[in-house]
Amino acid sequence: MSHGGEKFQVIIAGAGIAGAAMALFLSRLDIHLTILESRTCRPNTAEGGMIMLGPNGMNVLHGLGLSRKLFQRETGIQVSHITIRDGSGDLIGQVPQGSVECHGSASTALLRWDIHEVLLDALEERRIDLRWSSRVESTEELDSGITVRWSEAGEVKEKKADLLIGADGIWSTTRPSMYECLGLAVPKPRYSGLVGIGFILDTDSVPGLATFITLEQPIVMVHDRLGFVGIMLYDKKGQKVGWWTTHEASERSREEWKLPREQILHELYERYSTCAFPIHQLIQASENSGDQPFIWPVYEVEKLGHWHSRRTVLIGDAAHAMPPHSGQGASQALEDAGYLAHLLRQYLNQHRDSVGVSATADLHSVLDTFQKERQPRVDEIVNEANRRGDMKRETGRVGMFVRKWMMRIIFFFMTQRWMDRWFAYKVPGIEDWETSCPGE
Repeated sequence: MSHGGEKFQVIIAGAGIAGAAMALFLSRLDIHLTILESRTCRPNTAEGGMIMLGPNGMNVLHGLGLSRKLFQRETGIQVSHITIRDGSGDLIGQVPQGSVECHGSASTALLRWDIHEVLLDALEERRIDLRWSSRVESTEELDSGITVRWSEAGEVKEKKADLLIGADGIWSTTRPSMYECLGLAVPKPRYSGLVGIGFILDTDSVPGLATFITLEQPIVMVHDRLGFVGIMLYDKKGQKVGWWTTHEASERSREEWKLPREQILHELYERYSTCAFPIHQLIQASENSGDQPFIWPVYEVEKLGHWHSRRTVLIGDAAHAMPPHSGQGASQALEDAGYLAHLLRQYLNQHRDSVGVSATADLHSVLDTFQKERQPRVDEIVNEANRRGDMKRETGRVGMFVRKWMMRIIFFFMTQRWMDRWFAYKVPGIEDWETSCPGE
């Protein structure tokens, strides 16, 4: 389109959930597509842990024709509500998580790996050009396009494209390159002061756990004054449970976070010494399992004033690092991909035979619309996530008493409709993709 009648060229940096979904949408348009992924090969473990996928995120997968494939996997439990308790075991309340009647589906508890696997399977089926061990190094933006330079298995390569989409996460290398093109200071991730530590166990490794957490009540979250513990069933037979703690910790370097498991477990015993069943039992079972814990230091990026330049646009955590406390990280990444794809499809249809300055100006307008429409929604969810994260920080006994009763009052009045702004949202134009996406 901008290269002498050749196809519109798009490079996507990152093949995580945002990047893979973006590629699948764009693969149904008449464009040339390349994905650069810094991982050396396709992930094949449960690294990434357990997540929630909201009804709004499931709507995007439905638009891609992939929601049924996700439901057919062994993991994935629909969650109508989350049960909240305090460290002594007392019930605080229940938080609605969507319903089929109100939102088309409830939220789904599963492994991040499950969503990624389904997306990567679809990428392979469509034979999209996905290059592993490839990381963006620098870019040069011109009126006629963008030159992207990347390292691929140690070799430096470059290619000219019409658009670069940065879907390469909170530690994005596309973001600094884009900000340098804009002549602005590069925002850097900063440590939030919170760390997540998680384990995966067989449910029967903890006697009595199968009656504490069930397929009807698959998620229990415990607020203690020294931290937070989440417990989640995620497989349809109720045989696998993931549990994690979020608590305050001093910042460490990447290498220093690789703590000996004995030290981690000792610190967990100390921190949650007064908690009721099943916290100590989960720690004991994790110690007996011999498995290494997942460790997630929670990093944040200040709210970006710029998600795009003339020829680069950021999506997912590259644009708005979503703290894990909202349960909306994957869903918002999918929404980004669906909405940007919708705008690009309109742009390409409008400029099918166009070249030159007007098409370039209109592309910038498309990217501007993407940020203006998406940012208010994302900012609202980030703000709520940060508020929830603050509830996981250490507090005194009086502070815990006040926190608990505030939650009780709020949860007492909650209904499924309270979550409509999050869960009932549908990406504009998402239904239009369904007719072109086989499998549903």
